[in-house]
Amino acid sequence: KFTSDPYMVAAGEGAQEACDELGYTLDFNGPVNADIAAQSDIIDQWTQKKYTAITISANDADALSPAMKAASDAGIYTSAWDADVNADSRELFLNQVTFEGMGKTMVDMMVEEAGDSGDFLVVTAVLTAPNQNAWIEEMKKYMEANYPDMRIADILAGDEDLAKSRDVTLNYLRSHPETKGVFAVTGMASPGVCEAIEQLDLVGKVAVTGLGVPSLIKDYLKKGTIKQCCLWSPYDIGYGAMYLAKTQIDGKVDEAKEQGYIEAGRLGKLEIIDKDKGIVLLGEPLIFTKDNVDDYNF
Repeated sequence: KFTSDPYMVAAGEGAQEACDELGYTLDFNGPVNADIAAQSDIIDQWTQKKYTAITISANDADALSPAMKAASDAGIYTSAWDADVNADSRELFLNQVTFEGMGKTMVDMMVEEAGDSGDFLVVTAVLTAPNQNAWIEEMKKYMEANYPDMRIADILAGDEDLAKSRDVTLNYLRSHPETKGVFAVTGMASPGVCEAIEQLDLVGKVAVTGLGVPSLIKDYLKKGTIKQCCLWSPYDIGYGAMYLAKTQIDGKVDEAKEQGYIEAGRLGKLEIIDKDKGIVLLGEPLIFTKDNVDDYNF
């Protein structure tokens, strides 16, 4: 999505690990911020260079699908990981967790901290982010079915920027003091939201949970600004994405769909959870607390 995010840096390291195993040459690149047009331009450049395969974590499924479709039409294997494009513009997608599982996990973590009623704010990446939007929809469904007195009062974009995530949270909470908690549904938002909570002296009064990158959120976990957050291994998703590309390059996608999984090196067998849409599952979310965050070095 963009190169300054430590999550993406770690994913690139995982991808390089897999490429070293497979004998592939990797060009891991992205815009310097969450710039959809710049991301599309990079895909176009790779298409012109006639790369064997292109795989992407998308900032906007609709906006990036034409560039991926053009790559596919040019004979390049196309796939996605972390955040999908439209299914007709790629063959496979490596999903971190099920959308339902992530929505449930985030809501359950919030209920533990803030209770099962009241108004809540969501700070997301960009409003077009496909994975965040899917998680938010599942959060709403899960709340309606299980915690009908919980309400997502607003959704604000932090644009994958810590300072903007802090500022939108500060402004919102100043205007809405009744807010019970804030969901940060992207790892870059979590530290910004925590900074806002601390600046407003709301630690212990307004709960925070959601996605968290250990290196960015560790201090806030240890101070108690946030009690728990979740993610998955970015090393593993970058690594697994290369094995999806390998499956395509080896001409074994149909065989993998028949057997129901993709062989993914040290990750073992990754389940194909939707054969028609080519969706492959990485696994279950990891939950970080002050007690285990030091165990993770990304």
